[in-house]
Amino acid sequence: MKKILLLIIISTFISCETKTVEVEKSAGIVLNGQNKGIDFIFGSNESAQMAIDVVMAYADGNFDLMNEMSADTVMFFEPSVGKIIPVVRDPNYTFLKEIQSSYDSINRYIWSAVPLKPVGADYETVTVSFRENRFYKSGEVEKLRVVDKIFIRDGKFFRVNQWNGIID
Repeated sequence: MKKILLLIIISTFISCETKTVEVEKSAGIVLNGQNKGIDFIFGSNESAQMAIDVVMAYADGNFDLMNEMSADTVMFFEPSVGKIIPVVRDPNYTFLKEIQSSYDSINRYIWSAVPLKPVGADYETVTVSFRENRFYKSGEVEKLRVVDKIFIRDGKFFRVNQWNGIID
């Protein structure tokens, strides 16, 4: 009798299925702007990887990959200019070549990439923080801490906001 009862209990536990339920957990809140008061949820690792690929493609001069991953127009905020620059996808890479023209090379070391999505939005943002060493053709080296906030929709990036600070 004990063996039968033990067999029934064991078979009950073995036959139980584990059900996984995904719960979207709040990951912050928007304090200002058009989405004020809206919560963030975590975005996808795919978007995080895409943002990393964009950041590294720029440093490596891989403009083909950047064009492949970009929307037709990318709104770019670079801190030294102080305003948003609309950059139209260009098979000749005119803008990208122009802003890299004074560099011999760029090295980047990425610390993190954090994907977030405003609740109800059709896009994700990925905040990528990294260290950048710019080697100028003149021989000068500039060392920066950089944060890029990359906006992604439908597998294409359409906006980049950048902040940086000099490292001595």
